[in-house]
Amino acid sequence: MKASHNNSKRERPKGESHDGGSPAVSCEQVRRELEEAHEEIAHLKYTLNRVQRIARLGYWRLSLKTGDLFWSEVIYDIFGVDPKSFTPSLLGFKAMVHPEDLESVEAAIVRAHQKGQHDVVHRIIRPDGEIRWVHELADNVPEGDDQILIGTVRDITEQKKLELRLRQLSRTDELTALFNRRYFMQRLVQELARYRRYGRPTSVVLFDFDYFKRINDTHGHPAGDQVLVSVGALLRERLRTNDIPARLGGEEFALLLPETGLKEAVGVAEKVRQLVFEQAFMSEEGNRFSVSITCGVSAFHGTEETVEAILHRADQNLYEGKRAGRNRVVADERGR
Repeated sequence: MKASHNNSKRERPKGESHDGGSPAVSCEQVRRELEEAHEEIAHLKYTLNRVQRIARLGYWRLSLKTGDLFWSEVIYDIFGVDPKSFTPSLLGFKAMVHPEDLESVEAAIVRAHQKGQHDVVHRIIRPDGEIRWVHELADNVPEGDDQILIGTVRDITEQKKLELRLRQLSRTDELTALFNRRYFMQRLVQELARYRRYGRPTSVVLFDFDYFKRINDTHGHPAGDQVLVSVGALLRERLRTNDIPARLGGEEFALLLPETGLKEAVGVAEKVRQLVFEQAFMSEEGNRFSVSITCGVSAFHGTEETVEAILHRADQNLYEGKRAGRNRVVADERGR
């Protein structure tokens, strides 16, 4: 029997490559790994989009050289546009910025060119007319000969509503919805500073209800609250938009009247006094009753005027009216 000889064409073990490299089965393994990687990327993309929707946060990419703009899915939702029919562009974006905020947005873009940072809060007007607040953050990243601005936009509308509500609560009387003492005093100081600088006339009216304790004792505290609420509504409706009606506490009220001299302020106080006196109220038991107020009026005068002085004069005039019989207006001597 002849001995066998080595042959270069002998059968190779199954799975061994012709060039002596990795087994052919590794191609299948690579394919599976690629599929798994694609699945993981898709899952991560889904998770990212979900997180963005939850946080109302989207990301965008702007070429400062070409103007090309990319939006993530959430931004389309924030701006209320359909990605199938709307193509993001710098011009299209600016068209949706609230006109009062456009200047600050454009200034922020200029700063991004110069300093590489973009941080701006502004309003947008969606196609359906709804106004939303957004906060944009970005930085400028050079990419070759191009400059790329990569940033985020977050819908902060609910946050802004809360801020507005807290601001209103901090300066508004809860019962009457008028301004409170703290805000009244702040505005009074501001108006005094304006008076000292420009000499513009400003007046103050202090008033309270006559025999208010009798109202509570006779008709009950709900009836007393009804009086305060009703007069608060009257002041908001009948005064000018730049006047400051405030509840100082209890049944004490004040009016800050910018651009109003003493004589005109006396007319305003008399009008309020008459309107209050003409109102009819009803207790829970069905008893009708009316109320009256007494007003003290004073105006800024002289370069040495102070907040304390004008309030003191108005308060003295108020109590002079109480001593004289109530339901009347008393002003500084030169205004009578």
